[in-house]
Amino acid sequence: MGGCRNSSIELLRIIAMFMILMHHFIVHNGYDVLKLPLGPERIFFQLVMQGGGKVGVVIFFSISAWFFLDKEQTIKSNLKRVWIMERELLFWSLILVAFYLVFDRTDLGMKLMVKSIAPLSMGLWWYATAYAIFLALLPFLSRGLKALGREYHLALAATVLTIWGLLSFIPGAQSLSDNVFGFIYVFILISAYKWYMKPFTTKQIWLLTGIGFGFFLLYTVASATLSLMGHDMGIFITGSWKLPVVMVGFGMFLLFDRVTFHSRAVNRIAQSAFSVYLITDYAASEKLLWVRLFNLQNLYQQPWAILLILGILLAIYAICTLLDFIRQALFAVTIDKRRGRWFELLWDKACERKNSQLPPPR
Repeated sequence: MGGCRNSSIELLRIIAMFMILMHHFIVHNGYDVLKLPLGPERIFFQLVMQGGGKVGVVIFFSISAWFFLDKEQTIKSNLKRVWIMERELLFWSLILVAFYLVFDRTDLGMKLMVKSIAPLSMGLWWYATAYAIFLALLPFLSRGLKALGREYHLALAATVLTIWGLLSFIPGAQSLSDNVFGFIYVFILISAYKWYMKPFTTKQIWLLTGIGFGFFLLYTVASATLSLMGHDMGIFITGSWKLPVVMVGFGMFLLFDRVTFHSRAVNRIAQSAFSVYLITDYAASEKLLWVRLFNLQNLYQQPWAILLILGILLAIYAICTLLDFIRQALFAVTIDKRRGRWFELLWDKACERKNSQLPPPR
């Protein structure tokens, strides 16, 4: 047995992060994918790799959100999560800035160096900062949604689905970007489903996922048609938090949640998924990896280009995972011996000070 975690969900976590890595390869690459001739390779790069990354973000967040709903969220527990996450962020930001100072100063600017000192507060990684804000708000958000009750919660879900879901099909309409509001939007939908709706059958989940993917294909055809007419554009519907993206992402999560198996190896690798993101989405790493080393212009003309690129990304994922194993080992013999101890001390001190300033009871 690989512990109490369902390895099906942990496997999905790994897949989601690999989808995000594929997305970064395309969007941060030194060669614009729209410059490629229209063909199967370009469609794969745009639809599967670029579009799949946004699905991966929905999946990655949905895994956390789903299990947050199983227990009461407190201010202390969520701030402690932020504290523990900040240690990992600070470790990687300082290691990476030191690495690039020594080996690759051309990709390291002063602004990035300053951000690396306070990665969470300065938004060095958008997902980490948005997630920390979400955690800080979660106790209030969760209680507020519970207080709404079934009728108003479902009405709220329908409202945000209209504002940010249905309107997302229209170019130029109100939309969400990569920030905490996307997390809140998805959390409202997931909590409404888990608390008040009858669980979907497997057939309904496949239908949900299939419809979402069908919209992907429809907009891909539209994008290809426009390209043939001389208007090279991306596949609009695969953007952040678009309704089909949420449908496919949440549908995939529900499908994997229906399967249970346990694997120590899968769970171990999944523990490092977030570090893969931190290492590869560091601004200097983006330039080194996607502009200089693995430029699409040099790769797409190679035989079996798609398989070659996927192999390169798998190798990068594996290397980052091994690096994080080293980080985990260092943490295990140092700050994780009493995990969160400094937070507990600061929390107790703050509570003592707060209580000392309260007026005496009359």
